[in-house]
Amino acid sequence: MEKSKFYLYLGLGVLAFSIIWLILVFFQIEGDLGEYANTPRTIPFFLGICMSILGLVFLYQYKLGFRPKQSVEPLKKNEIRNIIICVILFLIYAYVLELFGFILSTPIVIYFITRFLLKEKNWKLNFAFPILMTALIYFIFIILLKSSLPRGTLIQII
Repeated sequence: MEKSKFYLYLGLGVLAFSIIWLILVFFQIEGDLGEYANTPRTIPFFLGICMSILGLVFLYQYKLGFRPKQSVEPLKKNEIRNIIICVILFLIYAYVLELFGFILSTPIVIYFITRFLLKEKNWKLNFAFPILMTALIYFIFIILLKSSLPRGTLIQII
């Protein structure tokens, strides 16, 4: 059986794109990567590194002889319904995020996703997961990246 070259081309393409991305980030965006605080270059540089790692993973998969799946199943009706509900929910989330801010709106949206889309019955998980995810995102952006998250217009008024 002949080795599929799908992962070879995919890996080389992603790796080439990420190298071009990193070069453009380095020459087009001002900022120093060694600074303690974030610069406009920090997140794009991080994304370029992640793309490079992904390209290397694809090349490694080619080396191992992975083959892409040949059969593609069409979307089922409940999957299309879930996609539509997610789009509507995220549009509502964007509006609610502007009003109430990240800390209040994110756990509510994650709760609705886990409870009604993923149909999780365990009430402990339904309450713990949104709070833990919000706390993790807060920790990453506020503590580690020294960035900010939306505060909400109604919260600023109070």
